[in-house]
Amino acid sequence: MIMQKEKIETVNFYARLLYDEKQSIFIIILSGSLDKEPILQLQEQVKNIIATRKYSFVVDLSHVTYISSTGLGFLMYLMKYRKDFVFLSSPPESILKAFKLLDTDDLFMFYYTLDELKSRTEISDETIQLIEDEIHTVKEITYKKRWVKILRENYPTYWETLKEVEKLTPYIQQAEQGEEISLPSEQIYTCVLYKFLERVIYRIAKIDREEVDDMLVELISKELMSNAIKHGYENRKEGIIEANYSKDDKKLEINFIDYGKGFGSAEEPHDAIPATGLALLRKIFDNVAISEAPKKKIQGLVLGKGTMVKLTKLLNS
Repeated sequence: MIMQKEKIETVNFYARLLYDEKQSIFIIILSGSLDKEPILQLQEQVKNIIATRKYSFVVDLSHVTYISSTGLGFLMYLMKYRKDFVFLSSPPESILKAFKLLDTDDLFMFYYTLDELKSRTEISDETIQLIEDEIHTVKEITYKKRWVKILRENYPTYWETLKEVEKLTPYIQQAEQGEEISLPSEQIYTCVLYKFLERVIYRIAKIDREEVDDMLVELISKELMSNAIKHGYENRKEGIIEANYSKDDKKLEINFIDYGKGFGSAEEPHDAIPATGLALLRKIFDNVAISEAPKKKIQGLVLGKGTMVKLTKLLNS
C-alpha cells in the first residue's frame, strides 16, 4: 500500500490528507475550526487530487470545534464526487447540531469506532491502523474562551493577539454593557460581535444553551460579519457595522446592519447572505427578515442602500 500524504495548517485549523489511488480510498482528518477560508483552501486541494479519478472518503471529525456553512458544503461536495461512500466519524454533539439544523445528518453515514468502519466498508487492516495512528498525531485545537478563539484566527502568535485585545478593549466593553455596538468592517471584530450576541442571547434573553449553544452563536457571528464585509463593503475596512437588540416578554429581536452596497442591486446583484448560511439562521431563529439599512448619517463608508438583517427569536413564557 502506497498512501500519499498532504496537510493544511493554519493557526486554528489542521487537515491531514491521505489517499491511495490503487484502493481508491481518501482519508481526511480534521481538527480545530472549519471556517470558510481554510475550508475553501482544503476543497481546492482535494479538487486537484480527485480530478482524474473518484475516491471513497473517510472523514474524521473527532477534533473539530466548529463547522461553518462552508464546512458543511465541503462535505456535500465530497458526496457529489464519491466513488462508493462518504463515512464521517460521529462528531461532538455541538457539531452534529449543525448537521441537524439543515436536515443533512440523514445524508451521511456515520461510524462510532474504527472497527465499525472496517466492518461496513471492508477497508484493509493496514489502512484502519494507519487512520488510528494519524488521528493520534493530530493536535487537538481547543480554547477556554470562544471569543479568544475567534480572535486568534487572525494572528499567528499569542503576543500579536494580546496587542489586539488592548486595541479591542473599548469595543469589548461596549459589547458587554451596551444595547448596541458599532464596529469597523474588519474580520477581527467578529469576536466582539460574538461577545455581544453571547450576552444578549444567554444573559438578557436567558435562552438555554441546550437550545442555542456556543458553536451556534459563533456561527451566527461569523455568517453575519463575513457577509457584511465581503458582499456589503467588498472587503473595504472603512465601513461601519452595527448590531442592536430589543426584548419583551414574548420575543427577542436582534438587528444587524451595514451601509454597504445593499442586496440585489441593479448594478451588481448579490445575496445578503448565501443560501446555506440563510438556511442555518432560519433554523436557529423563528424569523429572519432582510431589508435596506435605516436611513441616517453615519461616520463611515456608504456604498449603497445597505442591508439590515432582523433576527427574531420567540421566548418561552
